[in-house]
Amino acid sequence: MKTKHFIKSAISGFLAAIMTIGTIPAISVSAAQVNEYIDPADVWITSNGRTNELDFNATITQETGWCPVCNKDTIMLTYRTPEYTKAGSTALNRGVKFSDGTMTDGVTHGNVDDGRPGVDASYTTYHWTKSVCQVCGTLNSADGEGDYSFGKNVYGLNSCDLDFFLDFDNTTYTTYDSDYHTTVLKKGQYCQFCKGTKARATEKKEAHNFDETVISELGNQRFHLTGECEDCGYTKNEYAAAKSVVQSYYGKVDGKAHTVTVSDLSDKGVHTSIRYGTSASKCNLTSAPNYTEEGYYPVYYEIDYSYDGESMTENGVSYVWLLADSSNNSATAMNWITGYSDGTFRPDNNITRAEVVTIVNRVTGREADTDYINKNMSAVNTFTDLKDKAYWAYYEILEAANTHNIINGSNGETWVK
Repeated sequence: MKTKHFIKSAISGFLAAIMTIGTIPAISVSAAQVNEYIDPADVWITSNGRTNELDFNATITQETGWCPVCNKDTIMLTYRTPEYTKAGSTALNRGVKFSDGTMTDGVTHGNVDDGRPGVDASYTTYHWTKSVCQVCGTLNSADGEGDYSFGKNVYGLNSCDLDFFLDFDNTTYTTYDSDYHTTVLKKGQYCQFCKGTKARATEKKEAHNFDETVISELGNQRFHLTGECEDCGYTKNEYAAAKSVVQSYYGKVDGKAHTVTVSDLSDKGVHTSIRYGTSASKCNLTSAPNYTEEGYYPVYYEIDYSYDGESMTENGVSYVWLLADSSNNSATAMNWITGYSDGTFRPDNNITRAEVVTIVNRVTGREADTDYINKNMSAVNTFTDLKDKAYWAYYEILEAANTHNIINGSNGETWVK
C-alpha cells in the first residue's frame, strides 16, 4: 500500500492514565501542530468510563494560561478530543455542556448522545476540552473557580473554529491485480486542535497510472515493456512480439506471377510496415516484385515495427525460384522432386525422413516391390512408428530400409530376396 501522506499518532496513553487517578506531574509535551494527520475516528480506543475514553483519544498540547490557584500564568496541559454523537449535532444544542452529562446550568443532567466514531456516531465540529495546571496540578483551573468543571476530572464542550482547520489528503492505493489498484480516497479538512474531521473514506478500483518505458529488442523480435504505477507502485515487466515471416517461393514457370508471402505474427498494439527492393540498399517498394520467367530472384525487404513511440527495423532477403518445365536436366524434369499436391515446393521447409528416402530412391532408380513386401512382412525390416500402409511413403521407406536382390522388368522392380 502506498500513502500520499505519512501519519502518526499524538495520543499519550501514559498521560491519560495519570489523569484518571488525579495525580498530574509537571511534564513537557511537544506541540501537536504537525503536517502529518490521522483521523482519531480511524484509531479510536474504547475504555471503561467516559472520561477515560476521552483521555485515551485526546490530542495533548502545552499552553500558557491563567491559574487562579497559583495566581499567575502557568503552563497548562490541555486535552482535546473531537465530539462524536449519534445525531451528528453537538450536545450543546440540547444544553449539555460537560462530559458527565451536566448541562450549562451546572446542575441538571442530559444525554451526551455519544457513540462509536465511524460506526454509529459522527463528528459535530465541536470538541471536548480539559486542562491541568503543571504547577499546582488543579484540573480545569483555567476555566475559573466559579465554573462547574473547576477541580473536576471532566471535559467541557467548545466549538472548533473553522479558521483553524487544515487541509489533508490521506488517499491510499493498494494493488488489486496487474490492471487495477484499490483507491481509498480520504481528503478534506481537520481541526488542528482536536484533529476531528467530517471527511469519510470512499473506495473504488482504478486502472494503474503507469510511467511506462518501452525498449526495442530486435534480436529477440520483441518490445520490452516496463513500468511502475505512480499511485500504488505496482511494477510490470511484459513483452510484445514483433515478428513477421517472409516465405520464399519455389516452383515451376506456369505463366502466372509469383512472389514471396508475408505472415505478420506480431502481438496486438505492434504496428508493422514492410518495404521491398531488388537490392539491399534500395527497399522502396510498397509491394513485393512479381516474377513469371525462369530464374532465381532475390527479394530484399525492410520491416518497420513500432510500439508506443518506440521503433526498430528488420532487414532480410527471401527468394523467388522459378524452374522451366523444359529443363530436361532439372530435378523436377527427372521426377526426382515433384513438389506437393497444391503445386508448391516449399524449399524453406525442413525436409522429412519420408521425403529424403523418396528422393534417394528416385535418383537411384529404386522402386519397392509391394507384392513381395505384403507377402513377406515377417521377413522385412519395419518400424514401430510406421504401420499405416496407406501412408504415401510407406513402401518408399521399406524399400530404403531393406537389403534385397532385384530383377528389373517392364513392370518395375521385382524382389527375389
